[in-house]
Amino acid sequence: MAVYDDDRDVTFEIIEEIGIISTVETGWAKELNLVRWNGGVAKYDIREWDPSHQRMSRGITIKEEEMRRILELMRKRRSNIRRRRSDDREQVVTAEAVSEALASGGSEAAAADAEEAEESEA
Repeated sequence: MAVYDDDRDVTFEIIEEIGIISTVETGWAKELNLVRWNGGVAKYDIREWDPSHQRMSRGITIKEEEMRRILELMRKRRSNIRRRRSDDREQVVTAEAVSEALASGGSEAAAADAEEAEESEA
């Protein structure tokens, strides 16, 4: 396929259509593909394409090693989110223990003891 851009011949070959990220009412779709531009090495490519893959928007190309790094960063982010959620649940349990101790007529010292006991169990 060839696309013309400012009187310059730009060629591309979609090697693999990996997946659609999103679509809009016009039918254009933001896609992740493996694309060879101007006969070069195929790279991951994120951009919007018309339904026939004849026209496209500006996008970003990503080398194999860059894609691996992106995936590594996303896995790390997911792990951090899970850890934060776990920490948040522990804080909620601790806050509930303090509230229960205070509600049952206990002192702030008793509430602090209940909080310490829960932390030592974790």
